[in-house]
Amino acid sequence: MRKSSFLLKSSFLTICIFLLVNRFNCESSADLVNIKVERTIDLSSHLAYITNTITVENTGSGSLKSYTFLVEPLHAKHVSSVKAQLTGPKTNSAEELAKRQLNAVKLTQDSAKGLFYRVDFKTDLSAGKSLTFEVEVVLFDELKPYPTEITQAEKQLVLFKSNHYYYSLYSTKTQKTTVNLGSDKAESYSQLKPASKSDSTIIYGPYENIKPFEQNEMSIHYENNSPFLRVTNLLRTIEVSHWGNIACEETIDLLHYGANLKGSFSRFDYMRKQGGSSSVKSIHTLLPPTAIDVYYRDEIGNISTSNLRAPNKNKLNEPLDFELRPRFPLFGGWRTHYTIGYNLPIYQYLFSNGNDFLLKMKLIDHIYIYHYIETATVKIILS
Repeated sequence: MRKSSFLLKSSFLTICIFLLVNRFNCESSADLVNIKVERTIDLSSHLAYITNTITVENTGSGSLKSYTFLVEPLHAKHVSSVKAQLTGPKTNSAEELAKRQLNAVKLTQDSAKGLFYRVDFKTDLSAGKSLTFEVEVVLFDELKPYPTEITQAEKQLVLFKSNHYYYSLYSTKTQKTTVNLGSDKAESYSQLKPASKSDSTIIYGPYENIKPFEQNEMSIHYENNSPFLRVTNLLRTIEVSHWGNIACEETIDLLHYGANLKGSFSRFDYMRKQGGSSSVKSIHTLLPPTAIDVYYRDEIGNISTSNLRAPNKNKLNEPLDFELRPRFPLFGGWRTHYTIGYNLPIYQYLFSNGNDFLLKMKLIDHIYIYHYIETATVKIILS
């Protein structure tokens, strides 16, 4: 009886997804057309940042409220974040950036079509009008070490696969893709003409008249020695004391998931800087400017190989740069476990809210550049 019930629910779910995808297919040949798409794929770190600058035109007779954005099936299970905003001049103003932000809502995932997002326009897009906006997708685990094992003296090579074409629900008139490798050493790269390489940049296109859901495999094999670090587990404790202090402590399990070290580790060769290009010697963590009583220890005890850099006197709001050095450099497949803690003045983060109080601070702070966390637990203690 339970088995029949499960099958019924599964069938109902399949029907719902089928109807939803079919509705999207109907829209694909209807009112919206991608007039111009420019993609920038940044592969210089251990994450893939794909920025799509899209100019879309409403070719129908009525106004439209949203745009359906797709992540192709190859990347659908590796999406860390999707953000959308209107294009405009570069600015660091938080207020201006907030005005440009567009709502991107995850709709559904289909094994054949990919991951669907709805990007809501600020105002309805009238018939015959066009709009330019950006959608940024961050992917994890898409840069695969190849080979998977290297010696201490070897450089790390990675393989990235994607689509030469902008994968879309709508037809695209013209598109161009710029890939930034962060290194000028490419073993090989797919060459769907027109394609060209200059130093660390590969340019694909422009390609014209691309059909909805069209795919053509892009493959790039290149050198990437950036830190392939991942926080497998984070425990962050925030203790708010009525004595005027906030104590923060983070216990971190860190994994280097790059190409595994083949053979033994030679400290002598490492000190002579013979190899170890892909290893991680130190980690830079940014702390709040007013952090005091900073400590850092691992399972053995306190570690003195750290360096806390105070901000410039003229830039007191800049974060503190805390450089941590594990007892051993981290090679591919190696792990480390450590704890970092510090105190903060309570007046900067606790505010009066009528008869109550409001705590306003970052849920998770900066761990290292481009940090990626698998599992996080945040504890808030009121004492």
